[in-house]
Order: sequence, then structure tokens, then C-alpha cells
Amino acid sequence: MDELNIQSGNIQKLPDAEDIEAQRRREREEELKLYWLDPREDYPEPYYMLEYNGVPFSTIGGIQAIGGQRKNGKTFVLAQLMAAILGNGNERTQRYLPGLRVPERTIKYLGHEPRVLYIDTEMEKLNSAKVLRRVHWLCGWDMKMPNDRFNVQWLKNMPRDGQEAAHKRRWRLIQWAIEDVSPDIVFVDGIRDLLSSINDEGTAIEILSQMSTMAEERQICIWNALHQNPRTGGDGEDGKMRGWIGTELGNKVSDTFISIKSKTASGVTFTVKQQDARGKDVDDWKFEVTDDAGALGVPRIIGNPGDSKRVEPEHDDINEIKRWIDEANELYNWPMTRADVKKIVFGEIGKQKNTGRQQADLVVATNMRFLVESTLKSGNGSYMLQPPDEMPF
Repeated sequence: MDELNIQSGNIQKLPDAEDIEAQRRREREEELKLYWLDPREDYPEPYYMLEYNGVPFSTIGGIQAIGGQRKNGKTFVLAQLMAAILGNGNERTQRYLPGLRVPERTIKYLGHEPRVLYIDTEMEKLNSAKVLRRVHWLCGWDMKMPNDRFNVQWLKNMPRDGQEAAHKRRWRLIQWAIEDVSPDIVFVDGIRDLLSSINDEGTAIEILSQMSTMAEERQICIWNALHQNPRTGGDGEDGKMRGWIGTELGNKVSDTFISIKSKTASGVTFTVKQQDARGKDVDDWKFEVTDDAGALGVPRIIGNPGDSKRVEPEHDDINEIKRWIDEANELYNWPMTRADVKKIVFGEIGKQKNTGRQQADLVVATNMRFLVESTLKSGNGSYMLQPPDEMPF
């Protein structure tokens, strides 16, 4: 005789073992249906947020990584990517970032101008502000005016909170920012600071799993910057990203890029290489850091084979500018008026007759502290100072 159950005055038959097993089979089949691939369906090609010389990378709906040794230009690479996205195709990005752009297909897919969220967990606030203004300058925007397409979140110093660890709070704030800003691409400059330690395996797996889900569900890209272990060779390509988070990040990403610094007698350059890719490999690109926007340090791609035009600097070579000033110091009395500096130092000694070029050279000279303003002579006079040893890349 069947067992009976009385509910709301109705007599209902309790499910027996056969009923329970049938229900389990139905639930299992329904869930399995979600994950079978059907050869009759057309699965669309992915969209990419960026391309270099026509080769796409940075899959929308995926996560990516940029690695490198300390002070090897990772943040400069992120600035290039952000400026290429935000200033796509304008005169200045074409000049400084030739070949790097957003694919036309992606612009149509998004239906709006791309939005960028940059999160800094490592640098001092001044340096984060320089990244913001560096991108503004490359986009041709006012460097002191906010733009709702580009938001920067500074999370280096977290106030003490007895209820929540700093690394957990950072990740929570990043998730809130993504919800509020609705960016198309996110750059986390310092994923290590989202963990209690570089080898926190559990948190590494959890965060990257959440990032992957968020990227796919929101159809965005999420980039993560992480230091490499000290290299064992001389080319900088064999250093793996640090800790458990580096191992897990390498397993999850669709693209891994590295930045390598080279220092020679002729100056400092950086080479960007795609270390891992799920599609066609992107060409390497090399860049230098210029003083064209003063102390901001603006990266400029050099020797790009995909650029048909030679990229001309906006000012003369820094060493030449210094040499002209040294020569003028021996021949003329200082301080000298601004007009005379341009006329004599850059015009007569430097043989630069273009007034715009003379002004650009003067800006470089003052930004490099070759010249500083003087009150000893009317007309904004200047006098010489020795240059700093090296920019803090």
C-alpha cells in the first residue's frame, strides 16, 4: 500500500525511488544539453578589442596578461593599449602608435566608442595621475578634464579595516567599478595585490575564475599586469610570471605579452612580444619613451614595418639640444630671454629655422631642466642646469 501525505487537505502520493531516479535523469539530461556542441550550428568568430598591423588580439569575453621584469615598461605598454583604444585613428595615435588600433569590425559590434577602466594597485598617486594624463595627451584630450570614456581607480593604499583584508577590499571595489562604469576593457595594473600572497593558490584560482566568468558574461576584456620571476637567460623571454597567480593566469589567458627593456649607448628602448596566443601571432613592436609631453614620458613605437610613413619627432634630439645649450653657454652671457634662446640657441646654433620646432626644443630643454626660469632678466630669462641622470622608467 502506498504511503500517503496530507498537504492542504489534499492526499498526495509521495515519490518513490523510481520517481526520484526519473527526476534526476531529466535534470541531468537538461543540464548536459547546455554543453554539447552541435555541428549544425554556426559559431561566430570572436571579436577582438585591438589589432597590430592587421593582426587582432585581446579577445572580447576573455582575460589577457602583460608580464615583464621590474621597471621594464609594462605600464607604458598598458598606456599604449589604452590610448590606441580611446584615441583610435586620431592624428596623434597614428603618429605615436602606428599599426595599433581597434578593428573596424569591433567598432560596429560595440555600437559605441569604447570605454576603458584602468586600476592601479602598485604606484604612488602621482605616477597613476601621469598614466591618466599620458593617455589623455595621446588622445588629444585636455589633460586636466575628466572624460567619461576613461576612468582610473587608485587602490594602492587601503585604509585599515578590521573586518576585511586589503586585498579582498581591492577586488570588491574593482567589481563595483566594473558594474558602475560598464567598461569594454579593464586593465588591472598589479593583480598580485588582489591576493594575500603571491602563492595564495586558493584566492588565485577563485579570482581568475570570477574574472573569466565576468569577462564572458559582460563581453569585456580584462588585462592583468604581473612581474616575472628574475630571468635566467639574457633575452628576458624565459622568466615566468610570479607565483601561483602567475601559473594560473598563464593557464586562463587568451594572450600573454611581455615587455623587455634594452639599454645601449644610444638610449633606452622597450620591445613588446606576444609570448602566448590562441590565434595568429602578433608582430613584436619596439618603443621609446619621449619627452614630447614634458615629464609625462610618452611612448612612441619606432621601426614599425606596417607604417608607410617615417615617424618624425616633434622636437630635435635631446643630446643635440643639450649640445647647443652648452655651446651657447660658452659664447653668450646668461640669463637670456626666451625669445633670444629660441633665436640664438635653436635658430643660429641649432640651424632650426622653424619657429614651432624652436618652441618644441625650448619645452624639452625646460622639462629636462637644461634650462630653468630666471628672475634676473626681464622677458622670462633662463639659465642652464645639468640634466638628470635618467628618467625613472
